[in-house]
Amino acid sequence: MKIGFLSVERQTVDIRAAKMVLFDNGHSADIFVTVEPAEIDGALGMLRSACDAIVIDGNTDAFYELYKDTLSNRPDHFELDGKLHSVCANVTTAFLTDGFIPLVNKKVKKRYAVMVFKTYGKTVDELKSILKDFTTKKSKVQLGFFPDFLECEVHARCVTSMPKEDMNELSVKLVELLQNCTYAYEDKTIGERVAGLLKSEGLKIKIAESFTGGALGAEFTAMPGASDYLVEDVVTYSVVSKHKRLGVPFETIAEKGVVSGDTAYNMALGLMASGDCDIAVATTGNAGPSVQNGTLGLCYIALGITSEKSIAVIKYVFGGDREYNIKSGVKNAMFLLYESLMSYKRLKKQRAAAQAQAQAAQQQVQAQQQYAPPTQQPVVPQQQQQQPQEPATPLAPFAPLIETDD
Repeated sequence: MKIGFLSVERQTVDIRAAKMVLFDNGHSADIFVTVEPAEIDGALGMLRSACDAIVIDGNTDAFYELYKDTLSNRPDHFELDGKLHSVCANVTTAFLTDGFIPLVNKKVKKRYAVMVFKTYGKTVDELKSILKDFTTKKSKVQLGFFPDFLECEVHARCVTSMPKEDMNELSVKLVELLQNCTYAYEDKTIGERVAGLLKSEGLKIKIAESFTGGALGAEFTAMPGASDYLVEDVVTYSVVSKHKRLGVPFETIAEKGVVSGDTAYNMALGLMASGDCDIAVATTGNAGPSVQNGTLGLCYIALGITSEKSIAVIKYVFGGDREYNIKSGVKNAMFLLYESLMSYKRLKKQRAAAQAQAQAAQQQVQAQQQYAPPTQQPVVPQQQQQQPQEPATPLAPFAPLIETDD
């Protein structure tokens, strides 16, 4: 069903959230209109002609005053001209899921199962290209794409009457296609996923910020339990602070500039020097609005892994205002942390498996030697098992690269 939203004087509904929850139930939110009280009647008539149901929010007193003769008891939900109307001064996701949608669903028979992919680093067009086999009209699954800044939620919807075998097959294919750009299959932020990985792996992190000015650390401290993994977050804004607090050489700054890969590298190195963290993240750049100290929006993010003795530095150029650029720096730092933590986890698992395999092989050799007949030489396997080598998998797709200014 097509749902329209009429906001009187002010809009309270989160458009993206509304579109997602309606899509999951087989509906669509196509029209959002904000009007003054004098325009309510005309706008409502337009919505009735184009939509199957309508939600009214904002100055609902003005709405009820206009229709006081027919809605004297001010109902939250009512039908007019065969269309469901729901009125709420502040439309929340809970209002839609618990109040409005159950009433809309009474008018339809289909029910849906939904799988959510929280993706990053891909545009909607890129995601559609990856999932091109599922975007045709004949597809058994309908896809919804809901971008938000540098992320995009992909919702895959199919009818609950579909055989479980077909549903499972679809799920496996979708996971396979999107796994390299999906950080969660549930309602979690990238920050929450990173924090969860730091906790589960027992890792400590230190942060040094210039470009992001404390915003990266604030993302972590906004979540409960940050003291379990966050050692410190220092904002080294000045050249003197970078040198005094982190040991960045004056020569490096003089030669390469305060906004450079080398400076970011040395900031991370300074965090790691004390030996009390597993991961170090540093940011430097020019968020704007001036063009001093490098190109506007230029940012370097350094990520160091103490156990691997490696520091990767990535260069970005963001194309927005100061607020946008800082937000981009924080989000991309989180993406880098997530990729590195997942690689760290895989590498740790590979090493544990290799160690277990080596121990098992050693135990087998020892057992054969122990039970060999005393009159014979100890049995030696015809093909001695080669000792496993350390996996060559890098910590992240970008490690251990450092990009510097020419």
